[in-house]
Amino acid sequence: MELWYHLANVLYVVSYLVTDILWLRVLAVLGGLSSLTWTLTASTPSLTFIGWTLVFNTINVVQIARLWRERRPVRLTAEEQMLYAAAFRTLTPREFRRLLAVGRWEEAPARQVLIEQGSRSRRVLVLASGSAAVKADGRDVATLRPGQFAGEMSFLTGADTTAAVEVVEPARLVSWPTEELERFLGKHPELRAALQLVLGKDLAVKLARDRDRP
Repeated sequence: MELWYHLANVLYVVSYLVTDILWLRVLAVLGGLSSLTWTLTASTPSLTFIGWTLVFNTINVVQIARLWRERRPVRLTAEEQMLYAAAFRTLTPREFRRLLAVGRWEEAPARQVLIEQGSRSRRVLVLASGSAAVKADGRDVATLRPGQFAGEMSFLTGADTTAAVEVVEPARLVSWPTEELERFLGKHPELRAALQLVLGKDLAVKLARDRDRP
């Protein structure tokens, strides 16, 4: 029936007019289904046409599923939401969740040393609760609070750490092994740029605090 052929072309035309890629693919699939119906009702269906239409529709269905997953709302736990608000607001919730998936939640008791001075830091961490002291040559020089990072300077520059970080109040934190984090960011350059912005902001706050200290 030619009705299906005309309907398919109308759907294709509409798909070219929409600006949302998800709807474009949905309309393209519907157009493909209409084309298949038109071909199958013909007296001599074209197997070549049917085969290529199925290939195009399969690709579009897979991409529709991917886009749908990416657009679903991201739900954070109360703890994740607090950490997100404290340190990662420049990331989207989905980017934050992807970054968390590479890290590990840890508990740290008082007096535990999180970062050693004068060594290549093997991890980057951010406090979610509790506090930690930054110590240079055994002298307290700063206090880290929830939402602040440790080990980030060594990660960014590749240099040895200039201070140690020791837990003062029992802390809960997220830790990223530097090698795993580097591999992950190498595959996601847009997330690398976003994280560098977060770490740069944290460093700026620390430098400003150091300048204000008498």
